[in-house]
Amino acid sequence: MVESEQARLQALHGLAILDTPPEERFDRITRLATHLFGVEIALVSLVDEERQWFKSRQGFSLTQTCRQESFCAHAIQKEGIFEIEDASADPRFADNVLVTARRGIRFYAGVPLTTSDGFRVGTLCIIDSKPRRLDDAQRQALIDLAACAEDEINRMGLENELSRVTKARSRLAEDEQQQRRLVAALSSLNEISTSNELSLAQQLQASLALGCRHLQMQMGIISRINNGIFEVVSVTAPEDITISAGQCLPLANTYCDMTLQNDGFLAVHHVGQSNLCNHPCHDTFGLEAYIGCTILLPEQLFGTVSFSSTTPLWAPFAETDKLFLKLLSRWIGASLERQRVDALKSEFVSTVSHELRTPLTAVTGGLKLVLGGATGEIPTQTKQMLTMALKNSERLGGLINDLLDIEKLLAGKLNFICQPHSLATLLTAAIQENQPYASQYGVTLNLLPLAVDRLINVDPLRFQQIMANLLSNAAKFSQLKGEVVIFCDECDKKSPYQRKRFWLWYN
Repeated sequence: MVESEQARLQALHGLAILDTPPEERFDRITRLATHLFGVEIALVSLVDEERQWFKSRQGFSLTQTCRQESFCAHAIQKEGIFEIEDASADPRFADNVLVTARRGIRFYAGVPLTTSDGFRVGTLCIIDSKPRRLDDAQRQALIDLAACAEDEINRMGLENELSRVTKARSRLAEDEQQQRRLVAALSSLNEISTSNELSLAQQLQASLALGCRHLQMQMGIISRINNGIFEVVSVTAPEDITISAGQCLPLANTYCDMTLQNDGFLAVHHVGQSNLCNHPCHDTFGLEAYIGCTILLPEQLFGTVSFSSTTPLWAPFAETDKLFLKLLSRWIGASLERQRVDALKSEFVSTVSHELRTPLTAVTGGLKLVLGGATGEIPTQTKQMLTMALKNSERLGGLINDLLDIEKLLAGKLNFICQPHSLATLLTAAIQENQPYASQYGVTLNLLPLAVDRLINVDPLRFQQIMANLLSNAAKFSQLKGEVVIFCDECDKKSPYQRKRFWLWYN
């Protein structure tokens, strides 16, 4: 089969045979050839781009020669035996250094070795320093030996291909297992991050323990880095390792220093065999395996999350391990930022609430004194205006209390005091308290009589807060001189639990 040189070379390299060690299965063929034909040299030769390389050689010390000087480069140009009786008399080879040398080549006979795809990649050849000619029986014997060598070459190619396939399958299986481990680890991290029972500090601690299990490392640390100081924020480690939260170290004595210099990520499975072998962290703590990633907050560096071990790993960290750590660092950064924002919000609400409460208390108190006659008789219109101002100041105080209640609710500290109360009494009070606000919009609040008054188990303060929100919205979005009608209905009388439910509607 005639193919391009590029395709032939591709077939040759696909055998994965070049520059491999000698093998007895090829050597027995060349030994047999020297004895069978009585020649000085027998070779299994493979011809690549610029050389001929000998997989097996008898009577020849070199492992390869230049392709330009090669007899085999001519032999692979056509099928069948390529035979030269006397190279010194052949114009193609008379000036060849292999011919002109002392005891140079005179006789050459080579049979091309063909791959299963039909590419002639080399030869089985016999060489002698004396001119000679093969008879028909010898030619057939050489062809038969070449067929044996050819079979071994193709068998070796199949073995190498099978080995590559086996390794590929093994890599795929390993990759699948690593992907499954990554999915399981991320699922566990999601459970940690969404747990309502864990504080942020406990979540960070649990995430470090998860990372140690997933990465098979002994110690996990979340650090804060500031002005060259490495501060431990959270840590999980064996009992015999003395490190705790709040401990500070010079940044230069930790691998995190190298993490910052390596674009924010560093993974070394065996420090003793890396360029970090003389690092102070290796000398002081003997940490042989390390993987770390920076923790970034918006527009600033917080620190690092890292895992390390005093024993090296048997193989480099997998790509899934690196991906897990990068995702973990992002989650930690987002959690720390959320904590910072929540703290700022709480501080803001607390500050605003208290700063408003002080002057508002003075205003409310002053209005009550004036309305109570402390400054004498007040004209009717002035009294109406002052009364409205007092109600609004009290409403503003209620809004401030609502802000604080929201903070308590988010913190899980809002307490409810539920007791039986008359529903009619509660609704009547809600109408009375919210009618002044509705009057500002020209809206009237009307409560339809209850067919039967019921007792409901409720916190009256929270109930009135809910009613105030509902009624104020109803008044605000009603038409001018409109009417908001509140009525109560009882339903679910046939419930197996005999539960009573009351629904409030407004028009």
